Amino acid sequence: MATSFQGFRSLVENSPDAISLIDAHGEILYGSASNIKLFGYRPEELIGRNCLELIHPDDRDHSSRVLNEVAAAAPGPLQWDARVLHKNGNYSWIESTASNLLSETEVNAIVVHQRDINLRKAVEEDRQRNLVELARSNLRLEEFAYTAAHDLREPLRAIRVYAELLSSRLNMDPQASHMFDFIIDGAKRMSTVIDDLLSFASTGVHNPPQSADLEHAMTQAAKNLSVDIKASDADITVGRLPSVMGNEIHLVRLLQNLISNALKYRSERTIRVDVSAESRDGGWVISVADNGIGIAAEYQEQIFKPFVRLAKSDVAGAGLGLAVCRKIVEGMGGTIWVESEVGVGSTFRFTTPGQAPSQPS
Repeated sequence: MATSFQGFRSLVENSPDAISLIDAHGEILYGSASNIKLFGYRPEELIGRNCLELIHPDDRDHSSRVLNEVAAAAPGPLQWDARVLHKNGNYSWIESTASNLLSETEVNAIVVHQRDINLRKAVEEDRQRNLVELARSNLRLEEFAYTAAHDLREPLRAIRVYAELLSSRLNMDPQASHMFDFIIDGAKRMSTVIDDLLSFASTGVHNPPQSADLEHAMTQAAKNLSVDIKASDADITVGRLPSVMGNEIHLVRLLQNLISNALKYRSERTIRVDVSAESRDGGWVISVADNGIGIAAEYQEQIFKPFVRLAKSDVAGAGLGLAVCRKIVEGMGGTIWVESEVGVGSTFRFTTPGQAPSQPS
């Protein structure tokens, strides 16, 4: 060959990586001794062959595009993974890094460094399999929780109804009446837990997201809470809300849970709740701010976990409302958090992918 490689040989011959020089069309001009260890080929067996011939057919088009990009671009480097044929007939996962030195007079070639990444790929495949199995396991767990909660609902309702009937029809002394009240109250609280568990288990993320109007979702959430809002004499203000990518039914539940919390965890002041949206990084940050009792900093992450309650027992609920909120938001690809100060109030914020129509001005 007319091109001199003496300046490179002292650097590459002992490298653990296989180093090759190819021309702009992919023809191999030079291969280091490490090619034997990596591919089983002696360097002289590679010279004159097109490197794309050794690439797995499923990876060949991508590798060709990368090499064309390298040949047409500045020095680089560009990196990609592909399966490369070993002399024994098996394919190995190889990480290749190509640098364009075609304009260097002493090189006049594309320099390709290659290393074996079979172990890394095996780990990645194991991790992917584990993620798939975890998703299946979580789905089975959700289905079990939903079925169990649903099946418990009617028997518990029967216990409560018949306890109330007996309490009203029997002439009982105060102690017996108190025991019946205890049964009825326990059944009511258990019904609340089951309803919340059903809500949590049925908040699936399996349907593809669609365009959802947050203003419509907010209107529906307010209607669902109209009795509580009126009884609390709460002042709810809503700014312009966008259309987002999500599930409208889940968004109604999300907003309803956040506003319901503001009504429950109130201070002595008139309840004020402000719902607003801010465009950020191509998506939206939705805020639900209240002037309630607030949440201490050390509890602001815990409250999103299932069955965690910081309130006294006289506040209805099972501690699943904010867990449902997190599940909905994360199912849309967003995050949810709270900013709060004890005695001042709380602002719950969540992010969601954006949608062009109905953007706030």
